[in-house]
Amino acid sequence: MAQATVSGEFSVSADVLWTLVRDFGNVSWMQGATSTDVEGEGPGMFRVFHVGDAPPVRERLETVDEENRTITYTIPEGIPMPVKNYHSTMRVSGDSVASRLEWIGKCDPDGVTEAEAAATVEGMYQAMIGWIKEALGSD
Repeated sequence: MAQATVSGEFSVSADVLWTLVRDFGNVSWMQGATSTDVEGEGPGMFRVFHVGDAPPVRERLETVDEENRTITYTIPEGIPMPVKNYHSTMRVSGDSVASRLEWIGKCDPDGVTEAEAAATVEGMYQAMIGWIKEALGSD
């Protein structure tokens, strides 16, 4: 099993960052996403986003932990990376001035080494943390 962990520091409060992260159906921050569909609400819901002509990506919200500011989600099929059995956790921490997002992924490689799978997921997380920073106006 490959594991990837990436974190980012934000110059916004943990409440502001958590509000964005916990809104699983909102991927307005995701550059390149041309549309998003939401199926259901709360744990068990799917967000389906489209990027250009690529097949849509279906992510399933597994848990929301308000107290610990953590969500978990999976991509049950059609993963746009060389991995399978993808499981991800996003954790927000911080205070009223600054915050931190830790993004942790676990997956099985699919046609690549564990190191290559982990590097691919880490690269995706780094890009997405950058997009979230930009959307929040954080440096």
